[in-house]
Amino acid sequence: MKALISLLLLSLALTSCNKKKFFDGPDSYDDSFEIYADADAMIAESDDKYWSFFQLTMAENTHSIDTLIKHSGNKSFKMTAVASPASDVSKASVSKQNMAFWEKETVHVSAWYYLEGNGSAQWMFIMDLEEQTSIGAGPGMRLAIVDGALRVEHKFFNEDIIQQGTALLFPRDQWVQVELEVKLSQKKKGYVKVWQNGTLIIDQDKWKTLPKDFLYNQQGTKGMYSSIEFGITANTKEHNTVLYVDDVSVKRVD
Repeated sequence: MKALISLLLLSLALTSCNKKKFFDGPDSYDDSFEIYADADAMIAESDDKYWSFFQLTMAENTHSIDTLIKHSGNKSFKMTAVASPASDVSKASVSKQNMAFWEKETVHVSAWYYLEGNGSAQWMFIMDLEEQTSIGAGPGMRLAIVDGALRVEHKFFNEDIIQQGTALLFPRDQWVQVELEVKLSQKKKGYVKVWQNGTLIIDQDKWKTLPKDFLYNQQGTKGMYSSIEFGITANTKEHNTVLYVDDVSVKRVD
């Protein structure tokens, strides 16, 4: 019996090592959008040197390199999206895939946003951290604006994480830094932190930040996140939106 248990443990260890080797990828990426002549230059044709793909789910949605509104340097990434119809989701975003952030690791994401106008942004999503699979993006977590303030919303069975006390509203017509830090765990041993302009607005510990290894709505999970998406990852249903993103950073910190 002891020999059988030892063999099973060895098999699990080898499977884990092989899985990490097979799904290996970078654990850091940053971009200030300065090197691109236009948005199409952001997507490398033959490798993952730059971004992986855009999402423009409506014909009217656009993306471009902007030189008028920028946080630093001379350029930023501009996205416009029409209101989400009842039957679909309006997106205008950019994704970086084939990264590798595993359970027990900590990933820190930072980006500067400029949300134009004062219209409601109810249930507008601006950042998604998730897993990619051959049949679509696996379940993960994302940042949403609800009642004018940021919250963490999960794509798997886990309740939203909201700001405690008086929520800090998301600014308009000005640059705001948003930081997300996640300790990855399939058990309630992880944590989620969110900063807005350097102020810690969400601090949730003892939290399950990765779904279990099982099929979820025909989507799989490998105990990791490998994709980060910025921009209008899902627009509000109430009106069209213009959003700028600049000085993006994604990195493993532990």
